[in-house]
Amino acid sequence: MSLNRKVRPNLTNYDVLEMVRSELRESENRVMKKMVVTAVCTVFSIFMIITLVVTTQGKTVRNYAAEAMKKAFEAERAVYIIDEAAGTNFLEQSKQTK
Repeated sequence: MSLNRKVRPNLTNYDVLEMVRSELRESENRVMKKMVVTAVCTVFSIFMIITLVVTTQGKTVRNYAAEAMKKAFEAERAVYIIDEAAGTNFLEQSKQTK
């Protein structure tokens, strides 16, 4: 108990009730402080996890996009080479029709 009061030899029920109330208030304050700290830490942790996931997945998505662009370019080159080798010139014919 943090109340600095003179101890009397004859404590009344009111004195005991007052001491219990003050202890309860102090206990509630401690619990509230712990709950606020826990809530703040939880929100901060969730924010950090989301940031970590986004930064980690961003690189993966960029790698997938780069790989897809590379394959599309290679496929276009392959079609052009096949078209040239076959002598059909489908690509030029499709350009002229548009």
